[in-house]
Amino acid sequence: MDPKPEDRNKELMRLMVTHQRRIFSYLYTLVPDRHDASDLLQETCVVICEKFHEFREGTDFAAWACQIAYWQVRRARQKYARSKVLFDQGLVDALAETAAEMSAEVDVRHEALARCLQKLHPRDREMILLRYEPGVGVEEAAARAGRSMDAAYKALSRIRKLLMDCVTHHLLEEGTA
Repeated sequence: MDPKPEDRNKELMRLMVTHQRRIFSYLYTLVPDRHDASDLLQETCVVICEKFHEFREGTDFAAWACQIAYWQVRRARQKYARSKVLFDQGLVDALAETAAEMSAEVDVRHEALARCLQKLHPRDREMILLRYEPGVGVEEAAARAGRSMDAAYKALSRIRKLLMDCVTHHLLEEGTA
């Protein structure tokens, strides 16, 4: 018995929300600009919605979606041909293959980083999150955190080291390093 259309739509939305970051990361490995990757993500999501009836339940949604993303990149290459940075199709294919192989590792590292961020002192967590907000540089992060530039650079260096050590420790514990 086929699932009801509203159940199928809910499943599509759940899968999209769960895997959108991974699809974007995949796209961003294939195109040189974050905004272009974002545009391609939107286009990819439209195609995913249009083709969701073809998705086989029980298979890897992220892999299926990334394959659609790959074809969206290939289709959009004419647009990028006018860009100063144009990758050879062989390079794009190699990047796509590598990105697909690394996506599980990236997810594990992202989860470890999220846990490590929660372990930071709230002031340190605020500083690092401020710094990596889109469009925010060290100067603005320092001002918003009430720190001097020198103190901000020292704090960011220390926090990055703490996070790197913490993530490495988590990966070693899980046997994924």
